[in-house]
Amino acid sequence: MEKSNYKEWSVDFNGKTIKVSNWWNWEGMGSADLYLDNEHLDQNTDILVNPNKAMLSKTEVSNDIKSIEVFLAGFFSVKLSIMVNGVVVLQDKLNLIDRIAKTFFSKK
Repeated sequence: MEKSNYKEWSVDFNGKTIKVSNWWNWEGMGSADLYLDNEHLDQNTDILVNPNKAMLSKTEVSNDIKSIEVFLAGFFSVKLSIMVNGVVVLQDKLNLIDRIAKTFFSKK
């Protein structure tokens, strides 16, 4: 299956590569996936996600990585934030429309 609208992000954390991939199509299919050094840790196939809640997460990953959380936002394009141990290590900048759209989602 072809992965349309594919986007990928990666960041180095203490010598380990954290990668997030995302794709979707107009038939309502898609997937977001979390990897650490090419090991698949989590997947989310929801088409609509709450930008105020972690879309992907994994706890107790290693001695130096207690948690990885990924938040997805964006109105016209996919933007995300990756947190490791509660600290942002990668974050796409949200424009004004993205920030306004995010306020319509529950923070609980």
